[in-house]
Parts: sequence; structure tokens; C-alpha cells
Amino acid sequence: MEKLAIDGGAPVRGGNPIVETDVFEQEEFDALMEVAKSKKLRRAEATLEYEQTIAEWFGVKHAIAVSNGTTALHIALAAFGIGPGDEVIVPPYTFVATDTAVLEQNAIPIFADIDPVHLTLDPEDVARRITPRTKAIIPVTISGTPVDMDPLMDLCKKHNLWMLEDACQSIGARYKGQMVGTIGDVGVFSTVTGKITNTGEGGFVITNNSDLFEKMWGYMDFARRRSLGPASKYHFDLPCTNYRITNMQSAIGTQQMKRAWDMIHKRTENAHYLSEKLAGVPGIVLPAEPEYGERVYFYYLIRLLPEVLGTDMLNFAVALAAEGVYNIKYLSTTRWMIPQHLEPLFVNKAGYGGTKCPFECPWYDGHVEYYKGLCPVAEKACEEVFWLASVHPLLKKQDLDDVAAAVTKVANAFVEKTAKGIPINYATDEHRALL
Repeated sequence: MEKLAIDGGAPVRGGNPIVETDVFEQEEFDALMEVAKSKKLRRAEATLEYEQTIAEWFGVKHAIAVSNGTTALHIALAAFGIGPGDEVIVPPYTFVATDTAVLEQNAIPIFADIDPVHLTLDPEDVARRITPRTKAIIPVTISGTPVDMDPLMDLCKKHNLWMLEDACQSIGARYKGQMVGTIGDVGVFSTVTGKITNTGEGGFVITNNSDLFEKMWGYMDFARRRSLGPASKYHFDLPCTNYRITNMQSAIGTQQMKRAWDMIHKRTENAHYLSEKLAGVPGIVLPAEPEYGERVYFYYLIRLLPEVLGTDMLNFAVALAAEGVYNIKYLSTTRWMIPQHLEPLFVNKAGYGGTKCPFECPWYDGHVEYYKGLCPVAEKACEEVFWLASVHPLLKKQDLDDVAAAVTKVANAFVEKTAKGIPINYATDEHRALL
């Protein structure tokens, strides 16, 4: 057995661990400088060009660039008319913004469980969660994996529900040949640092529904009517919000969209290379390719089998960090998933102004509780699915080789230790306190 670095052996990789970064080439720099020279830094012509580029790329009628993916979710729900007393079905295996966007409209997030392979909403469990108060469904294409949309769209048609596709991590993924984000009523995307296309901070919505487009445009810009112009003093519909993106971000975003397919293909190439290198490693399940669509790769996820490795995911992470390929700081970030229904926010029903509204208020005639066991498949996934590494386009082959070598080394060592009855206890109380 090769001696693990955490046991005093030589680490696979020296220096800093690999983290995601942004593609920012000369074209992005030149576009940014052009905006700076024009002295038009806030939302203006560069943003209109960006939105047109997005719409053409996806083949849709309308696109609106906004400040981030979270606000993209919010303006879509606002345009749907979601409000107090309403329920919206969401997955527990996602970033918290998917679920808290519902709270922004004083509506109730109802968690439905996920498919154990693809980690996306389970249509059968969604069907069980629908009530007369349900108004929308938000499936999430987690880490680039398309959702099986047909059963969910059938439920929307049957129950007259809105469909909001949270594709923040999945630009370029396809479902049965159709681009994700173009199947439901609205698709939302994030362009924050590390995402498939990036503008530092940012996001956008796409839709073919002109009425929803007009409403979302208003919610993006102080509830103004688009027909009255961006400087209108008349504000229709509440609440008034300002979710505008800047011309600086938009100039970068336009260049990112022009190179999007190249970046997507490179990410896919990197992910497939990792899968080839990790094939056959004991105790590791590699990312699945859905039979109903074509995935993209925001991040590379593996499932760890504790019954084979003889320990939990945290001990694996600590040992991998010692090999120099995993950033242990990710224990307290979004790269270490927790079931969203077990967030203190939901368990404690923490509402606005020290109240429990909207969870417990006169407008809501239902009853909701969030507890362990509510979504067991998602809970198990959070214990076993490891966000191993970004596969961003700037990674070198040596970076990928280091990741694969470290995973192989740690997995083989853990299997051998388990066979010999050697306990694996690398995680400290300080590590566990971060989870």
C-alpha cells in the first residue's frame, strides 16, 4: 500500500490545491476597455447586445441579464404572480437560492426528493407533494445534469402549474435535443465566477413568453414598464426591485457567450478524461450520463461508497486534501452539500422581522414541517456525493492526472486499511464543526 500523505507519505501534488477559475482572455479585456472608454458603465447598449446574443444562442425570443442567478429566480417567480399562501415544489439537493427565492415572494418551499443517480427531482415524489396550493415547480439541473422534464411538464399541464427551470449550473445541456432552460416557462442561469460562462457576478433569464418577459423586465428595473423606457418615473406593480447588471459585466458576458461552446466542450473533455482515469477505482461511483439528454460539466461529482471504503466522506476529504488536490476550505462552502430542508432557516421556520411568516401566517392555510427523513434520497446523497473538482477549461492534463492519482491512492489505501481492520479517523472535531 502506498503510504498516504496524511500518514507521513509524499503527497501527490505540491503547492496549492486546484480550484476553479475564470476564462478571461484578450477579447474580454478589450470589450471591457471599450465600455470603460465609452464611460457608459451602468446598464445600456452593451447589455442590450449581451441579451440579444443570449437569446440567439438559445434560440428564444427574450433574454434579460440581471445581477445574479438568485435575482433571476426571483423575478421569474414574481412574474408568475407567486405570493402569500402559495406553495412551490423545489429540490433539497441544490444551492439555497433555489429555495429562498420562493420565500422572497412570501410563498412556501415544498421539498420533493431526488433521483439517486442523477440527483434531480423525482417526478413521482413531486406528484405526491402537489396540493391545491401548489403554483410552480423548480427543477434544478445540478452540476450540468439535465432533468427528466417530460413527466414534470405533464404534471404542470395537469395541475396548471408554472415551470421554472433552474439551469444555473448547466448552460448548454440538452434534454431530448432541446436546450435546458427553453423547455419550461422560464429558464434561469448564473454567470458567477466558476460557472460555465462567467461575468464575475451575474445571471440571466430566458423565455418565449412575451407577457412574462415584460413583467420580468419590470421587476428587474424598479417595476418600470418597458414600453415607457428605462428612465420612466412611473412604476407599475410592487415590489420595486433593482436587479440590473452593468455594461461592464455585459461586455464580458457577450464574449463569454461567443466562446461558450468551446468552453463547454473542454469541460466535457476534462470530465471524460477523469472518468477514464478513475474507472475501476474501488468504492467510487463515477458521474452518470442520462439516457434522455446530454449533460455538461460545471463540477465533477463522484459518489463514495462508505461500505467499501470503510469510512465517511469527511475522512476521505481530509486525506485527499493532504495529497494536495482538494481545498479543505470547501468544507464550509457550497461544495459540501447539505439537504436544504435541514438548513436552520427551514427547520426553525425563520421568517422576516423575527416572525415565522410565511411558514405560519393567516394567508397560508396549509401546514409545513422540515425534518430529517423528509427527503431520504437527498439526505443520503449529501453524505456520499463528493464534489471533487472543477473541470474548468484552463486545467492542464497534469492537474487532472493529479486529481485522479490522489483519488486512486486514497481509495485503495482506505480499502486496504478496512480489510486489515485499521480504523480511519482523520477528521477532527474542528472539521466536523464546519459541516
